[in-house]
Amino acid sequence: MATLLGLSRRTLEDVRNGRHREAYALFLVGVALVVLGLVGLASSQVLLSTILLALSFLVFHTAAEASDRKPALDQVLRSREAFSTFSKLLPGVRDLRIYGPTAVNVLVNAADIRRFVLNQGGAVRVIVQDDSPEAVAQTAEQLDDNLDLARTLHSSLATLSKLAAEPGFSYRKLAANPGFSLVIVNANESSGYVIFESQGFKDENIADRMHIIIGRHESPRWFSYWVARFEAMWEAAQLAPSSSLPGPSAG
Repeated sequence: MATLLGLSRRTLEDVRNGRHREAYALFLVGVALVVLGLVGLASSQVLLSTILLALSFLVFHTAAEASDRKPALDQVLRSREAFSTFSKLLPGVRDLRIYGPTAVNVLVNAADIRRFVLNQGGAVRVIVQDDSPEAVAQTAEQLDDNLDLARTLHSSLATLSKLAAEPGFSYRKLAANPGFSLVIVNANESSGYVIFESQGFKDENIADRMHIIIGRHESPRWFSYWVARFEAMWEAAQLAPSSSLPGPSAG
């Protein structure tokens, strides 16, 4: 009796809150058809047609729910290990925008950036951290201790200076660290996407950082938002003619 009362209360609560209404409706239709069939008021043809209609509705409803179902959060929030090498995304890219404190993991692919993007008439813009001692010290407080930020940034700036001689390439240095990194691919095309990486705080490993891919077709709002953030950073950043960091020691 207690089980029946609990089931009744749960059913009433589901109906009141709009949950599983289609299931309850089909159940009531089924009960009514059984009663009508038993008393001879519904022919077998009517019963069969109604059953087929109910099955068709269930199939349609299940398919609609599956298409609306959101992906599991772990399929959206991924680590760097979930991605293939950076150079593999470059073929077909005509507009590449990058921000990273040193962008070193991108700039190791400088030859492929030149080959697949710049030599094909594409444009590349890169923002890295400003190399003033104050900016470096502030950013080093946030990033993991496995990175020699000053030396890595110096190496990146040397690579950027070489790439700056290529048509279509430009770079700037940002004084503030926003706490994330961005890679934007083909921002003005329907196939464009953003890779957002949270820098966290004192990560044990750079591969632990959370990544999100936002396709323009999947979320025009948030895609446009992060493209706009890059443009705001680009406007705030400045291109300095030379690095203020000391070069690597000869010893």
